[in-house]
Amino acid sequence: MTPNVDSWRRLRPLLLALLGLFVACGSYEDKRIRELLNDKGFGSRATGDAIRENYLGGWDQVQFLLSPELLAVPGAERLAELTVRQPVAIDGTIFVPYVGPVYALGLTEAELSALVRSQLRTVLQPDIDLQARIVVSRKFFYAIGETRLKGPIDLAPDMTLIDAAFRAGWSTLANLGRVYLIRPDAEHPLVIDVNLREMLTTGYTAANVLMRERDILYIPPTFLGVLARLLQRLVEPVGLAVQTLFGAAQVNLAYDVLSGESNQLFFRF
Repeated sequence: MTPNVDSWRRLRPLLLALLGLFVACGSYEDKRIRELLNDKGFGSRATGDAIRENYLGGWDQVQFLLSPELLAVPGAERLAELTVRQPVAIDGTIFVPYVGPVYALGLTEAELSALVRSQLRTVLQPDIDLQARIVVSRKFFYAIGETRLKGPIDLAPDMTLIDAAFRAGWSTLANLGRVYLIRPDAEHPLVIDVNLREMLTTGYTAANVLMRERDILYIPPTFLGVLARLLQRLVEPVGLAVQTLFGAAQVNLAYDVLSGESNQLFFRF
């Protein structure tokens, strides 16, 4: 038996053990990633259709309406705290006096009223009649691409695609003939290719769909716009390097002038 074959046989168990360790580590990381992946909807805890029935989201504030006679009942004075608007806590709860934190994220106004009423019924004798109102509602859509405003933009009531496009605006490089409305979902995402230019010039609004919260409005660039953005990407690092060099030169000149090592003074009149 040659020494090379003998050495290989001695090293093979060690290599197999290391390979098994790497595979186990990879499968463990993949399992952790699969546990974090979303399998339904957008991925947020609060879900619903706000344009049909508003629900309490993470950016919203809620306030409760109570009758003055109820606030005058002995032992129920702290119910006045419910009349003050309060934001949703990071864990999705709101504070209810006499009860404590109550999970309310994703509930509609009717569901939230029923929940708080049932919670207060367990600690207070009289039946509490109250109504929940979402007084601050921050529902938004996203604008990307050749838009003047980028990122989340507040969703207005009854906002359509044309309204959203004018709200976000567009640059001179925008291709209005291929505007994409993307409705994200973990199972069945929807992408609608809309000719916004045709809608604006002919008035044919069949594709002027109603916007929903967390929709993505993507306005791509034209062919010349793609070339312009590519050239911008290529030139931007050079411009940054030149700007850095000029900045360093100005710092050196200022130091020389202050230290008296340079006699070149420039005055502007």
